[in-house]
Amino acid sequence: MRDAWSSHEAWVFECLNCSATWDEDLEARHYGDGHGNQAVVYTRGGLPCTTPWVDRFCPKCQSQNVKALSAVRAGHAEVVKARGGADVAMVYHLRRMHAW
Repeated sequence: MRDAWSSHEAWVFECLNCSATWDEDLEARHYGDGHGNQAVVYTRGGLPCTTPWVDRFCPKCQSQNVKALSAVRAGHAEVVKARGGADVAMVYHLRRMHAW
């Protein structure tokens, strides 16, 4: 029996020649044969395409010197602000009281 499932993957590409970056959203269709073997077929816009780390060209300078990075989530995450000194002092105080 063959198992099959799909997943959405976001990839970020960076040109090592001109430093351009761009994102691509791909659908990955995973096939398992039930014996531990697995195959993956990538599609973009419903059409089959090569794997994200093979044969990429920079859209800006047409260089093939491109690095592919799997994005954790699409979009840019907000950076969390560092806690102030009063917050850290309160945490240490609560820990000394075994309250946290």
